[in-house]
Amino acid sequence: MVMKFDRRNWIYLVGATLCGCKARKTAGSPGTSGANSDPLVQAGPFSVVVPLAWKEFAKVEDIPANPLYTTGEWQQVQSDKKANVVPAVYKPHFGVRPHHRAIRLPAALPKGLKQEPGDPGEEPTAPQILIHKADEWSAIFADGVDGKNNSAETIRKLREGMEAAITENGPIEVPAFMDASLSFQCLKKRIDFEGGHGVRLLAQWIIEPELLRENQLHYLFLGLSDDNSCQIIATFPVTLPGLPDDSPEAEHLGRSIKRYDELSQNLDTYRKDATAWLEQHATEITPSLDTLDDMLKSLVVRRWE
Repeated sequence: MVMKFDRRNWIYLVGATLCGCKARKTAGSPGTSGANSDPLVQAGPFSVVVPLAWKEFAKVEDIPANPLYTTGEWQQVQSDKKANVVPAVYKPHFGVRPHHRAIRLPAALPKGLKQEPGDPGEEPTAPQILIHKADEWSAIFADGVDGKNNSAETIRKLREGMEAAITENGPIEVPAFMDASLSFQCLKKRIDFEGGHGVRLLAQWIIEPELLRENQLHYLFLGLSDDNSCQIIATFPVTLPGLPDDSPEAEHLGRSIKRYDELSQNLDTYRKDATAWLEQHATEITPSLDTLDDMLKSLVVRRWE
């Protein structure tokens, strides 16, 4: 299940040490706090201009790589395979990611959005910008080392997928693992920033046939620096009048989870109808697409340092 956040818990968490479901090797760097007339948020060599109301509670962190296996665990997996023994295989989660700078923006959470507390490092829809060391993606689902010689191929596939989403309106995959599929992908648009570019879209993670929901729809940006050293994931929950809530009785465009068989059998038709509805109501989204687009355009991500 996708974990959710409460606005009050988000503001509380900006002063707390973040922890994950696996022992996270986290090294925090000083955050940004206090009323300020300067909208720039600096994250090491990277920066972004954010709305002033969001900057007050912004927090910047330097997060070390969190591979799925330790060196010893990975060696045991390989040893078990050679001995024809079924190895202890771990299931990845969203927090398994390369070394990255995280710009947390909890104040960007739309007012009234019902969410539960949790670690934003584990949350695929938390309001944040994550700038990853791109060449670590190829080994991150092992021990962080094995497979790193395939980094050029991994980055090539990331770029090909990003460009196809922009030019051909093709589906896009997030390199971070989620035990769900990214559905209702729509409103794709190229966003250029200083040092690279990417694609933004609206989407929702689903595990099984589901309605478009107000607590789950989010803005997603995936980008790469021009030199391929940085990979960016930015996620921001959004609200839109007319989206159904989380109750099983809720309906959207004449569909309901209460009529599960009907929804399942006609899911493709509903997805088309729902994405068309989203596109028709794009100007009513909060935060506005223009606000989020402008923020991503202000990113400065030239190279990993």
